[in-house]
Amino acid sequence: MLGRQIQANSLPVDKQQAIRVLFIGNSYTYFNDLPWLTQQLAASAKESKKLETEMIVVGGATLKNHWKRGKALRLLKAKHWDYVVLQEQSTLPITNPKEMYKYATLFDTEIKRVNSQTVFYLTWAKQNKPETQQILTDAYISIAKELNAKVAPVGIAWQKIQEANVKLNLYTSDQSHPSPIGSYIAGCVFYTAFYDKSPIGLSRRIYSSDSSTPQENNRIELESLSETDAQMIQKLVEYIVINNSEVRIN
Repeated sequence: MLGRQIQANSLPVDKQQAIRVLFIGNSYTYFNDLPWLTQQLAASAKESKKLETEMIVVGGATLKNHWKRGKALRLLKAKHWDYVVLQEQSTLPITNPKEMYKYATLFDTEIKRVNSQTVFYLTWAKQNKPETQQILTDAYISIAKELNAKVAPVGIAWQKIQEANVKLNLYTSDQSHPSPIGSYIAGCVFYTAFYDKSPIGLSRRIYSSDSSTPQENNRIELESLSETDAQMIQKLVEYIVINNSEVRIN
């Protein structure tokens, strides 16, 4: 059994039948079930390698909280993951970047130990504090460069997309959590980061992941973007993730 596990861990991504991702975070990850939404976007692209995801999430949790609880670390070691997404609490990179760096580094060490790759979920500024986006961006990119990790620049994409169309509602009423469109943008960013492919042409429909309605035709449609808005989002995500040297760490 151990031998088979080691063999599976040594397979390069291009030889596997699926891309497997573990998300570690809080409500910015579980709102609108971002991992599931990203899977649906990959499915809409008819990728030969299916995207499989799991998440360890606690509302308001920091990476320190996850490290101390131990559940994320146990799951990290229990299965093979191609990528492990680390999402810090929304304001900690601003208020206490040293703590973020400490626990990001601890997680990254364990992620490398199991032959996986760290992806930092660069989050967005609160709606009433747009000036803090650059601080968040600098904090995530700095630690990613230090650890030679990937960055999913969701916050940068939010900022550019909001500038392109101020009428798009990316936030819920609390001015912090993502609307379905906000999570859709995040899903496009993660799809592009995981597959290293353009998101242009992905589905523009956003469904609920309600497990009580497993058939797609019974799911609740949360949003259906216009073709114009979907193309604008996808083109900006393509540029930010693929063509922006600032966020292409490796």
